[in-house]
Amino acid sequence: MGQDKHLLSNLRQNAREAVKDGRHTEAFIHLSHAIKMDGDNVELLSERARVSTDNLQYSFALEDAEQILQLRPESWLGHVRLAEVYVATVNLDLAIASYQAAFQCLDADKVHCKAMMDKCKKDLVLDLRVDIQLPWVGCALGMIVSSLVVVLDYLSHGHTSYIAHPLLKILFCALAALIGYCCAYLYRLYLKKIRSQMLEPPLDLLDLGDLNKLTGAKLHSD
Repeated sequence: MGQDKHLLSNLRQNAREAVKDGRHTEAFIHLSHAIKMDGDNVELLSERARVSTDNLQYSFALEDAEQILQLRPESWLGHVRLAEVYVATVNLDLAIASYQAAFQCLDADKVHCKAMMDKCKKDLVLDLRVDIQLPWVGCALGMIVSSLVVVLDYLSHGHTSYIAHPLLKILFCALAALIGYCCAYLYRLYLKKIRSQMLEPPLDLLDLGDLNKLTGAKLHSD
């Protein structure tokens, strides 16, 4: 028993030293080894969740935070680790909800939770403002670029241009503005999708069970 405690202490210390040196993968391995020896230790799970977040392994951090919530649902620790993952992936609405849940726990650091809630709310307002403004910025850029093209085309070709007619010029500028608006709007949708996908577990390319099923089904069909 004493040897196990000593080994756990060494693994934890090695993980902390690795984090200080920026070796997050090595720290993750040390903490994973320690958690195998003491799977109900929420302190170890908390440290590994933070290491995973720093190492951009957000799905692993979420798993550890959810396990902390299962082991200690009354503690703020699991909620705050969830919130840190949501902040890192810019899922600010989820981060606010997690910090609010953490704030309500008896053992919570109320000052920290309140400060982070306020910060997330400000960042969320800015992000929503970008949602509204960015498509119009794309529209304006499309209009500016198309106007320059029309002017340069006139200076180069004069009345022999394919868009010499004023109506064609207007339609060309309007189309460019629409394309700019749509591109900016689709970019924001893509960005939101990426943020949500960052929370999903990576594709398991080594899932031999599913591979065997597919191989067996293929052989059976043949």
